Amino acid sequence: MIRNLLRERAPADLPKINGANGGTTTMSSFHGIFQNEGRSFSNWGLHRSTKPAVYVEPISYADVQAVVADSERFPTPVSPVGSLASVTSTIVNDGGTMLCTRKLDDVIGLERDGIGRQVVRVQAGCRLKKLNMWLQAHGVEVAFQAEIGEATVGSVAVGDTKESSLDGPGYFSAHVTALTYVNEKGEICTLSDHADGATFHEFKCSFGLAGIVVECQVEVRPATLCKSDVSLAAFPSPEELAAGILRAHEECDAVLAIVFLHQLASFFDQRHKAGPGATTPAASQPACEDFRLAKRLAIQHGFEGVEVPQPKGLIYSRADFVNEYWRPTADERRLDFQYYEHDLSQFTRVIVETYNFTMAFQKETGYAPNGWATYFVNRLDKAKKPFGLYSSGPGVSFSFDPFCSNPAEPRWHRFSQAYNKLAIKTLGGNASPIQTQWLEKGEVKIPKKLARPRFTTAYYQQFVS
Repeated sequence: MIRNLLRERAPADLPKINGANGGTTTMSSFHGIFQNEGRSFSNWGLHRSTKPAVYVEPISYADVQAVVADSERFPTPVSPVGSLASVTSTIVNDGGTMLCTRKLDDVIGLERDGIGRQVVRVQAGCRLKKLNMWLQAHGVEVAFQAEIGEATVGSVAVGDTKESSLDGPGYFSAHVTALTYVNEKGEICTLSDHADGATFHEFKCSFGLAGIVVECQVEVRPATLCKSDVSLAAFPSPEELAAGILRAHEECDAVLAIVFLHQLASFFDQRHKAGPGATTPAASQPACEDFRLAKRLAIQHGFEGVEVPQPKGLIYSRADFVNEYWRPTADERRLDFQYYEHDLSQFTRVIVETYNFTMAFQKETGYAPNGWATYFVNRLDKAKKPFGLYSSGPGVSFSFDPFCSNPAEPRWHRFSQAYNKLAIKTLGGNASPIQTQWLEKGEVKIPKKLARPRFTTAYYQQFVS
């Protein structure tokens, strides 16, 4: 099988080709879905759309090679997509080639990597829900509790994620130990953390601009259970709201806070380690399923019109809480959001100044976002996350993400554009090209060495420096 040919080390700058004879022969035939009839595509929220010249769904790695190697049939840029869940213009590639990895979705199996760690080898188009269910059936897990089950492994391996994980870093790419990808010449290459060091860690910061990921190795461990205590609390001032959230964070192993800032209230999911186990105990049902379904519906609808239970001592499998969401219609309430990363030392300042900004905006326009999602993320050494989010070295970050239930609401657009200036320029927050909308040039910086022209769309080009 082709994965057995992908073991050699890639040098620091241009990784060497891996294949049966030390190289890979690019195949010109393409066997997957090929569409060039002017079809438009939209993201999950239905507020970003694009009309590529060609849309393809490869069914093999050779298909991906054929696409990349043939710029006449498959116009530049070639932009990989998974579930089209991003809220920003990452999918926009008018006149280029949209390459959807969803047919490359096999979970190949568990194995030991070159330094003895247990890993799962999985194709890039595999959805996180499918991967988590497969791992659960084998009694193991990735130490990252995903929320969006439709996100694909390839997209999160080289993109931005966040989660208040119980232990370890709170972003998926930190657990990826090796990648197989097709480079700008149509060659199959592989990189790993133990063989390629800095080059590998840089590639994981590339958003797919350095090569199209087709396969990943992700570290796993024996499955564990969580315990959640869910509550809702109100506070008399933004300072006391900030103190309450920090207190909730200190009282448990991890916390997710949904902050209703304009009401000075917060929903807390305080999480605790609950020992080994791969399946939700029967004693936790039906409360666990009731909470999961209500939480999923609340997220689907942007936390509007849904009442979420507040169970205490709820013990469950992490895999069971990786949810999938239906694709909404244009007249349906649906989640839209912004993303900003800050260091934990700035927590109170961010809460207070955001509250003041929001109250002034609401007084002027009658509008405030539905709420803010707050995650706490553990950062690694800078060498393991050299660029982008979480790249400031060891410590704790928090996200403070305003969200709404109508992506088409003009006042939401106006709020977000204005809040970008406060969050990024005044409060020093970091933004994400796939999770922060209406960014201006320079507000995100992607190193030029990570962006190959064959894969770099106009949207990403504005951030390359």
